[in-house]
Amino acid sequence: MTGLDQDRVWARHRPLTGAVLVVGAGAVGGFLAEELARIGFSPLVLVDPERLAVENLLRHPLGAPALDRPKAPALAAKIRTDFPPCAATGLQADFTALPADERRALVASADVVVAATDSADCQHAVNLVALQTGTPAVFPGVWVDPRIRDAEVGEILWVDPQRPTPCYACAAAFRRGAADAQAARGARVDIQLVALATAQVVTALAHAEDDHAAILDPERTAIYLHGFTPTSAGVRATFPLPGLSSRPVRVPFPTRPCPACRRSRFPSLGPVGDLPATAPGKLAVGIALAALTVAVVVLLVSAAFGHG
Repeated sequence: MTGLDQDRVWARHRPLTGAVLVVGAGAVGGFLAEELARIGFSPLVLVDPERLAVENLLRHPLGAPALDRPKAPALAAKIRTDFPPCAATGLQADFTALPADERRALVASADVVVAATDSADCQHAVNLVALQTGTPAVFPGVWVDPRIRDAEVGEILWVDPQRPTPCYACAAAFRRGAADAQAARGARVDIQLVALATAQVVTALAHAEDDHAAILDPERTAIYLHGFTPTSAGVRATFPLPGLSSRPVRVPFPTRPCPACRRSRFPSLGPVGDLPATAPGKLAVGIALAALTVAVVVLLVSAAFGHG
């Protein structure tokens, strides 16, 4: 442990261990990785193709000495220096450009995978591999929309292939037409709030026996988080009170079978191929509940981002 007394390191907080893959080492992914290290997760593997640019400095855990360095390796080195108990490694790569077997090996080796990128293609790629390997996945981001302030609302979607939960592709179809979700827009303070909340979700997925797991409701697999900024008119229906607040949201299964998880509101088709099997009874119950509440969810998003 490079000279550190392990008993003293964890004297005030028992480590919650596990392996986490973080795809995207930008603002959200960067702060999240640092937080996961201090919770006790190790190893951490960070994947990102980009280098740190000047415009990243306002909201990234890396400072000016890391300018023009690859984000993932530089951040992993910082974590190892600042917190030696964590075995962090960084890979400068585009996840979608990696060979299929390498993508699968990276995800399969993790207890939880986090997709914190601004690329919808990459988010979908992580979702598909997570489904194939049965790995829980978390998709954090912030809403980007001209009707609200940057990073005013955070969004955290979690997917557990071992439970009857909608996947990222299901949610993408559901929320189409609402605000865009990205990983690195807005002020540092709001982005850090999203990262901290995401760390709680990752912990809950990795440790079902821990008290943190109580925040996961299989019927509500997305969390909307409002930061400390004044509430924009566009989201007052969802967040009527000013200041920090959160709201769990039920993501419905699509009407037609999802191209990724093959589930729908109507249980005519179950998981196929090498996707993990789910108990038919639980799947049917989950889909039925989603069907009963889809109107409520649609109204929620419509209230926040009305068209016209």
